[in-house]
Amino acid sequence: MGQDFVQLLLSWLPILALVGVFVYFVQRSQGVYTGRSGKTHGEMLEEYVAELKRQNDLIEKVVQDQEARLQRLETTRRSSSGGGSGGGGSR
Repeated sequence: MGQDFVQLLLSWLPILALVGVFVYFVQRSQGVYTGRSGKTHGEMLEEYVAELKRQNDLIEKVVQDQEARLQRLETTRRSSSGGGSGGGGSR
């Protein structure tokens, strides 16, 4: 009876080892899908997209400010060069 059990165990050992290796890799791959911070790839991508949108809004604001500044400079330049001093604004 004891010898039959040992033989049964030895015959199932390779299959049990494969199951163990499979479980090990499944556990490891879960670490890939959740980063070190514990967030999933989807959550990290959502944060990344939100940050890109925030940066895009800031860049658009800077561009609008620069365009407004350029408009003011052009308006100031036109009003000062249209005055009557003659050669003050030529290059």
